[in-house]
Amino acid sequence: MAAEPKSTKSAKKKRRRRPREEIVDYLVAIEGWDWGYSFSLNSERQPIDPYHEFRHLQVKGRLLRPAGQKTDRAEISLLPTSDLEEERRRDLHPIALGSLHVTQEAILGNIGIPRDALTPIRQMLIADRFRFVLMRGSRFRHRSAKVNSLRLETKLTEDDVAIEEEAAT
Repeated sequence: MAAEPKSTKSAKKKRRRRPREEIVDYLVAIEGWDWGYSFSLNSERQPIDPYHEFRHLQVKGRLLRPAGQKTDRAEISLLPTSDLEEERRRDLHPIALGSLHVTQEAILGNIGIPRDALTPIRQMLIADRFRFVLMRGSRFRHRSAKVNSLRLETKLTEDDVAIEEEAAT
């Protein structure tokens, strides 16, 4: 009996594809907010700008969706930056707007926003008009998630109400 000849083709290893990230809707009911501002001389060795300016808007509330987290407290920091101005952001290749992190006390979020959006957002919060923060991003993995979209809303749409009703059940 003759042995079967072995194939001369080398066996190619199949590349494992990264599983697609599951997209999750995060819904926070706004219960309060705070705004901080600081301005100082830039003490870096080779500063690009001689001044250092920092502004952030912190929105606090209750996480309605997704359910089942260790805590339902949420603190989302909106960080205005000049890098997100229309003329400057064309060359950016972002992987996310920001991120969420789970701690024992709260879900903490850091999300970049265009600097010119800060004033109208603050005005709406002062007038107590914004009621909800809606974010879409990856599912929590190792206690963190990427945020791909952000909305601040005065009321929920029909689609958003369905999300809130699911969270209540």
